[in-house]
Amino acid sequence: MSNQLKRIITGIIGIPVLILIFYYGGIYFFIFSLLVTSLALWELFSMFEKKSFYPLKISGIVLSSVLQLIFYFYFREVFVLLILIFLILISAEVFRKEKVNPLNPVIVLFGLVYITIPFILLGSMSEYSKLNPVIYIFVLIWTCDSAAYFGGKYTGRHKLSSISPNKTIEGSVIGFLFTVIVSIVIHLIFPSDLNLRDAIVIGILVGVFSQIGDLFESLIKRYFGVKDSSGIIPGHGGVLDRFDSVIFVAPLVFIYFKYFS
Repeated sequence: MSNQLKRIITGIIGIPVLILIFYYGGIYFFIFSLLVTSLALWELFSMFEKKSFYPLKISGIVLSSVLQLIFYFYFREVFVLLILIFLILISAEVFRKEKVNPLNPVIVLFGLVYITIPFILLGSMSEYSKLNPVIYIFVLIWTCDSAAYFGGKYTGRHKLSSISPNKTIEGSVIGFLFTVIVSIVIHLIFPSDLNLRDAIVIGILVGVFSQIGDLFESLIKRYFGVKDSSGIIPGHGGVLDRFDSVIFVAPLVFIYFKYFS
């Protein structure tokens, strides 16, 4: 079976499941978030081991889950919790018997900020939006990815970045434009839930930063000399490969919804 066929089959099965999870939200999205962040953190920490860094993977994943549990059920001062978690990680590193490195706790903290916090913020957006913000954001990200891919395939001539040679300026521009257009179309369908200004701003944010998020994860993989973060999703690579865009987009859209919408 070709890789392209695997991607198509995985998408046909996976996208409806994701839409259902995002639609019902609540505990379903919370469980989904725990699973995705745990797998993505494991992939990230495993890549660091290729450069002889050995972050405490299990401890990092447990602390990520605890952070989400505390935020979901009770305490919402995320940055206070991050400071406490960092102190716990430093203490654990001091008492390790092997593979000790002062950067190991920093790597785990980076993973929590890079992966866990965006998913916490993504799950919190429903407080600030009448529209289902998770479905909305993912629809825009999928639009941007698809339009950029096909736009680059058929019109691409100029390389966008040395990090990812297959991406082109033409594809990136087409992806951006389609994202803004689809966001405006969603406003036209749900005018009482999403006003035109918000649709345009969020379309711009997703159109730009979903692509930057993808490039940043490509930079990480290039640094560690791997093609995919893992092979857990047939035809798509790893969990981090599939959610790299939303990791960058979620904090920005959350800030916009909370402070500027």
